[in-house]
Amino acid sequence: MRIILSIMAALLTGAAVAQEAAEDPPLRELSHDLNGDGRAEVFTLIEQDAGSTDLRVSGTGGLDVTGPALGTSGEGAQAPILALDGQGRVQVTSFHDAEGQTRWTVTLTIDFPDGSYRVAGYRFVWWDQYDPTIFGFCDLDLRAGTGTIQQGAERTHRIDTEIPTLPITLWAETDKIFPVDCS
Repeated sequence: MRIILSIMAALLTGAAVAQEAAEDPPLRELSHDLNGDGRAEVFTLIEQDAGSTDLRVSGTGGLDVTGPALGTSGEGAQAPILALDGQGRVQVTSFHDAEGQTRWTVTLTIDFPDGSYRVAGYRFVWWDQYDPTIFGFCDLDLRAGTGTIQQGAERTHRIDTEIPTLPITLWAETDKIFPVDCS
């Protein structure tokens, strides 16, 4: 039963975000006080020519901060969206569910743990559009160095990761070794 619930949660998370995006215009700008200074910063997704999307954070109380290539856009992908998770952290979700047999979503969770905007979470969900038994997910908590992973009907496995909580300014340019089946 636990396996079935894990499977459903992984698939429904991606489907719910995609469904929400289909019903409402994609959220490309979000105001939220992530740094805790009492004033909302403005998080804005800026699409680039090369099929990537940057995240600009303005209203920080200082200079604007830009996280290059935190989202994926372009051929076969929809425009990334912004959201808040249940803990008040900002999420950037990229979708590749318009063409091809394998579909996926990637969600980066942005937090402000030590005075800087950092990628603190990574979630990758994939599925075969023609065979509902072929799917998987990887959910990493970079602050804790742990995560969960599942492939098809296999049991969910706890994993460790050594990927650090990188500043959003360095996420795209820093080499990261993802656990197997996490990218």
